[in-house]
Amino acid sequence: MIILTWWSATPPFFKNRTDAEKQNLRKVRNLQLEDRERLNFGGLANELWYKGGEEAFVKKMAVESLQFKDQVHWFTSLVSQKENLKNIKRAINKTLPADVQVIAMEQGNKKSRFVAWTFNK
Repeated sequence: MIILTWWSATPPFFKNRTDAEKQNLRKVRNLQLEDRERLNFGGLANELWYKGGEEAFVKKMAVESLQFKDQVHWFTSLVSQKENLKNIKRAINKTLPADVQVIAMEQGNKKSRFVAWTFNK
């Protein structure tokens, strides 16, 4: 058996293409960029959006982590939207982990966090 130290994910932040385009337009306006069609992100559809957004993605990851709890020490995922954290933590706690941590990160005006959980004591 191979034991991984951690399994990490950066979830798709958007619920669908429309949500991605709307958020892009908001950011372009806020930054007062001239080219309003310019995307401030790149990637394929499955990298950018997931039905239900990052909350649904991380909640599914939490359920799936049970399958690998004897092979992975820490599971981690970025959580960009603070309002998703409560429901994500609730979903993780339903899997009965030994520990759950939320680590805040800040760089300039950008604030985010990642959630980490383990089944090992």
